[in-house]
Amino acid sequence: MNRFHVRSLAVLVLLGLLSGCASVLRSDVVTFHEGPLPSGETIRVVPLNPDNAQSLEFRAYARLVSEQLAKIGYTPVNSDTASVDLLAQVDYSVDMGAPDVRLDRGAHYARYHFYYGRYADPFYFGIYDTWTPEVYSYPAYLRRLRLNIVRTDADSSRIFEGRVESTGRQSSLPEIMPYLVSAMFKNFPGESGVTKVVTIEMDE
Repeated sequence: MNRFHVRSLAVLVLLGLLSGCASVLRSDVVTFHEGPLPSGETIRVVPLNPDNAQSLEFRAYARLVSEQLAKIGYTPVNSDTASVDLLAQVDYSVDMGAPDVRLDRGAHYARYHFYYGRYADPFYFGIYDTWTPEVYSYPAYLRRLRLNIVRTDADSSRIFEGRVESTGRQSSLPEIMPYLVSAMFKNFPGESGVTKVVTIEMDE
């Protein structure tokens, strides 16, 4: 096999590996619950922060939460005046987190991927292993979603608490919120008091 064919084959393999890598969002999810599982109770999504009561952004996220509540067995009610059994209190935030610092030990090899070494091996890299690794730093953001489910009784007794936290380079909550909501309801209600890592595949 000549050099051209070797290079072409290696490029095809590399492209195949890259195309198979799907973007995912990893979140830490912890839930606490004492109430019964959903059995058709009526529920309305409301903001935990009263300042968001008239927010169009909150309404968009409330629709996402309502859809998931319906899937797990509740009966969402959108009317602000209708009587309901439960309230789903939602809050969210995004803050600057610690920078994402990565050490790329293999970057220098990529430049010589097709180098023919002293043994005519196109994948011989031994003479380059003393190069200094490259360090990259990216901004990172901490995205949070919080959900409480409370009864509409005199005590407003709480039956569920859930928190989702995810760190990444995307700071736009509208882009990330669908995945945070999906993570919140993954295997609902989950084991109480145990933090689990939930991975959601993202659309390209």
